[in-house]
Amino acid sequence: MKMATIRDLAKRAGVSPATVSRILNYDSTLSVSDETRKRVFQAAEDLNYSKHLSKKYQRFSGKTAAIVLWCDPEEELNDLYYYSIRLGITERLTELGLKHELLYAGANWEELDKYAGVIVIGSDQYSAGQLSILRHLPVPVVFVDSNHLQDGFPSVYSDFRSAVEEIVDHFIQTGRTKIGMLAGDLSDHYDKENLPDFRFRNFKRYVQAKELYQPDWIIVGAFTSESGYEAIKLAWPELAEKPNCLLVANDAMAIGALKAFRELHVRVPEDVSMISFNDTTVAQFANPALSSVKVETNEMGKRAAEVLLNRLEQPDRLPYALQLLTKLKLRQSSIN
Repeated sequence: MKMATIRDLAKRAGVSPATVSRILNYDSTLSVSDETRKRVFQAAEDLNYSKHLSKKYQRFSGKTAAIVLWCDPEEELNDLYYYSIRLGITERLTELGLKHELLYAGANWEELDKYAGVIVIGSDQYSAGQLSILRHLPVPVVFVDSNHLQDGFPSVYSDFRSAVEEIVDHFIQTGRTKIGMLAGDLSDHYDKENLPDFRFRNFKRYVQAKELYQPDWIIVGAFTSESGYEAIKLAWPELAEKPNCLLVANDAMAIGALKAFRELHVRVPEDVSMISFNDTTVAQFANPALSSVKVETNEMGKRAAEVLLNRLEQPDRLPYALQLLTKLKLRQSSIN
């Protein structure tokens, strides 16, 4: 079978070959819409595209790794954060000579042991029962986007703790000490004081240590633009005293919050500074442009695939974790 080329992807996605190449290489200087990126990623997936196949790893040819996701395919495409991690995994697995199968929410986990190994995207989205199944598998299991080393799983994750602390310090250094958070949670029955999101946990710990934590300034959405809009529109008018800065769990919710603030006649950043996470394309072209933390999602995926390969080559090696740096990019949504 003829292998797909950059030109094949460009034709399917309706863009130029140069645009395809820059998107697949995560060129941060490229200005295209998230919709265009989705079309290119989807074309790569549909055509089973890979950059090259390294002969060094031909001994793995024919083996299949499972990629476990907490969401369904539609949810994945609606959030480029997880989609980018997964594309990094699939691209590197193909280069290493391994096949892969995607197991979305609701998939049967009873035969996970038939795979050469398992890569799990996410963390708190999985139940204790599911983690127990993974812990007892006779094949290597690697977590990406979370640190489960304490549970015996090799892990690849980003340094969100330092990123949260850098954001809080930036707020304080710019005279903003009424610090709130637009946090994320997927449950309809969340406990606002005990959200599982590691960004919230790091935020609460650090702000409490500075004696600046106010529970009333924690507003919760569901990681979407719509939920960010609704959360701010509902909660903000009810606050007797309002924060003058917000850490936001992701860019999508920040976009929704910006819309809500405009309707409430709250000025950003004059009345409230905002800094979010992920630094997606939409962050750069928001109005005002969002200050945001750049997370190397594609690189996390690639590294997770390499860790799995390492476990296959050296199954008796002690588990280890890889932590990737993040970078705060300051733009117009925060007082800088």
